[in-house]
Formats: sequence, structure tokens, C-alpha cells
Amino acid sequence: MLKNDKKMKQIAITKTLSYYFTDSTETNSGALDEKFEKLHHEMIELFEKYGVQMAESGTSYYGIEKFSIEHCESCEKVMINRDKNPSGFGNSEYTYDLDIAIINGGDLNGKSLCEECLPITHRWGLHS
Repeated sequence: MLKNDKKMKQIAITKTLSYYFTDSTETNSGALDEKFEKLHHEMIELFEKYGVQMAESGTSYYGIEKFSIEHCESCEKVMINRDKNPSGFGNSEYTYDLDIAIINGGDLNGKSLCEECLPITHRWGLHS
């Protein structure tokens, strides 16, 4: 308990990452921008309903082939196949928290598996 029985002021920050698979046709046509604009406004309304302020949002695009982004063949989580792309996203300040949405993974016996489905003995297994 605090000495003066003062309430400690705090700020709660929540982070939500989502993903959407698209292609150059959708992005070049502007259809994706329209979709995300509508989503953004609906999210603001929903946040306000609960008294939460949206501080910032943004969208980034990453080449699926360039970064070896795949679905785990066991659990369907989105992953970077680090056997095909050992450097992952690199050390960019723009990608530091993507591991929340896109986890590491690798190949085992001809299957692409995420770090959670790989055995710990595998180089990219979660606890290796």
C-alpha cells in the first residue's frame, strides 16, 4: 500500500497486429486502401465505445516470396521459413514486433513447420 494512500496513475497500452493476404492487383486498384479505411473507422468507433483512444495505426506490405512467408503445415500459423530465409525480417525498426503475428519456422521431413510445431532439436524449434 502506498504511504499517502494515493492512487498510482497508469496508462494501459494494447497492441493488436493483424494480417491480410493480398496481391498487386488488389493493392494497385485501390480496393485494399478502401477496405482498410473502412476497417480503420470501424475500429475507432469500437474503441470509443469502450473509452479507448486509438493512438496510431498503419499498414505495411511484405513480399511473401522475398521473406519466405508461409503457413505452418501443421497448425496454419503464419511463419517465416528461416531455412529458406535465415535473416528473417532483419533488424529494421519497422519490423521489430512482427514476431507477434509472423513467427519463425523451418523445414522438417519435407514440411514447413512453425517454431511451435518443430521439435526442440530443430534449429528453429521454439526452445532450441
